[in-house]
Amino acid sequence: MKTIDKEFTSKNFSFKQIHREEEFAIYERFHDSTPEKKHYEVVKILSHNGYAIGGKKYPASEFYPSSNGWGTDGFTCVTKKSAYEKLDKIMEDHKIREEDKRRKEKK
Repeated sequence: MKTIDKEFTSKNFSFKQIHREEEFAIYERFHDSTPEKKHYEVVKILSHNGYAIGGKKYPASEFYPSSNGWGTDGFTCVTKKSAYEKLDKIMEDHKIREEDKRRKEKK
């Protein structure tokens, strides 16, 4: 599986992964015109098993949440400290949801 890039640019923003645990990560983000003003994005890294569109094949890979996933799979934080706090929270929430899912499957 192709892993998500640790550094990339999108819409005049630069992103740099500063922490990753399992499928969760923190990216430092800044606008190219103001690199001193940093924000932090806490994300659940998503993945797909590969697909084909119009005869072109795309291998299995990880990807960043879309803007529609913000508030569920992605969060913007103003400070690095708040980003790590949010990371802890979403990892704990994910663990609880997975345990609930396993319990329901056993019934």
